[in-house]
Amino acid sequence: MEENKQINQEAMQLLDEAAFTSSKVKKRERKDGVVSEENMYPASKAETEKMKSLLRQAEKVVEDPNDEEFRTRYDQLNDIVQWSNQRHRTWSWGLIAGALVCALLLLIARNSDKKDAELRKANVAQVEAWTPCDTTITWENSAEKSNYDICRTNANNWKAYRLSEYKFRHLDNLKQIETFQHRADTASTQEKKDSYLKYVKDYEEKSVKNRTCFDSIAAMKYDEVKQDALNYFNDRVESANSSAGTKVGFIIFLVVLIALYIWTGYPYGYELTRTRTRDKILGWVRKVSFWLAGLFFGSGLMMQLFAPDNLVEYVYNNGRRETRREADIAGTASNAMIKIILMGIGLFIFCFISIFLMLIETIGGLRSTIATTFGSKKSVTAQTEKQQ
Repeated sequence: MEENKQINQEAMQLLDEAAFTSSKVKKRERKDGVVSEENMYPASKAETEKMKSLLRQAEKVVEDPNDEEFRTRYDQLNDIVQWSNQRHRTWSWGLIAGALVCALLLLIARNSDKKDAELRKANVAQVEAWTPCDTTITWENSAEKSNYDICRTNANNWKAYRLSEYKFRHLDNLKQIETFQHRADTASTQEKKDSYLKYVKDYEEKSVKNRTCFDSIAAMKYDEVKQDALNYFNDRVESANSSAGTKVGFIIFLVVLIALYIWTGYPYGYELTRTRTRDKILGWVRKVSFWLAGLFFGSGLMMQLFAPDNLVEYVYNNGRRETRREADIAGTASNAMIKIILMGIGLFIFCFISIFLMLIETIGGLRSTIATTFGSKKSVTAQTEKQQ
């Protein structure tokens, strides 16, 4: 055995050099001359090619290829080179599912926006069909509240609705002024008094603003009232369409992101070695986040929907008592609300983390792909120039 070591000395030196090729090798390991297998893995294509070249040189100069020490060391390093030069699938169906769920929810919301836009278009058509009428409304005969459901039927109802909004605000401002003025007058310290007077000033400004808005609307004639209503509902149509368009844009972004995520989800082994720390952190974030998402969603899903019935006792005039079992409507409504909130939180965490991790991994994958592509081109160009 000692003789084989002397015979394969040059080959073993080349293998040792190959083992220390990676930039992942720590300073202490280089100093001690002993490197762990985990840190032998190359972190770039250049390091992989260098390690491969050293193995070829060792294979050429080896005098006894059947030596156990040489063969064990060579096979270990050769497996590392082969793994580093292979592509490995890293994309996850779980992250894709999160993005698809988000896209589905956005599609549902987009359809809701389109329905709202169609409804507002119907409101516009309804306003355009108004017939001229008297729209005179004074402060005295203006109501503080008006029915929104009938405000679109004619110009008078629309004006009444708009005026009631500002009259209510103005009167509420006056009440707040009176309240805070009284608190200021009875304040125990100057600091509190100044604070209350600041509120008084703020509400006075709001009061003037709301009364001015009321007066400007009250002065409108039929044509101006109609145009005001048209502007209002046309803005709602535009807003709904804009919201729907934004959601469609984000859906397209998600589809492109998924495609890029899968495309870049086959990195070389040396790229995985380079991003080992990042991948460990992202893997930990994914596990914890998915656990939280499952906890919230599962808790909401398993939570009891219908509250237990209430036992209600009725006492009649003749003294007879009767106990009835009645549904707890308020309790059921509360349970339904909590279920929706918990499941919504779970879905939000699931979708957000999926998209967030996909984005980070895709950006990292694109950077590696670009670096590899341009690096290969530069290498080919350099070799061509060297040959010339």
